[in-house]
Amino acid sequence: MNPKALQYLMGHSSINMTLNLYAHTNRNFAQEELKRVEGL
Repeated sequence: MNPKALQYLMGHSSINMTLNLYAHTNRNFAQEELKRVEGL
C-alpha cells in the first residue's frame, strides 16, 4: 500500500510515524523489491 494512503487511513500526523510502525525490511524483502523495480 502507498505509505501516504496508509498514513491517511491510520490517522497518523507524520509519515515518519507510519513508516516506523509498518515499514519493516530484511534482505529478502529488499531483493524482491529490487527485482520488481528492475522489471519496470
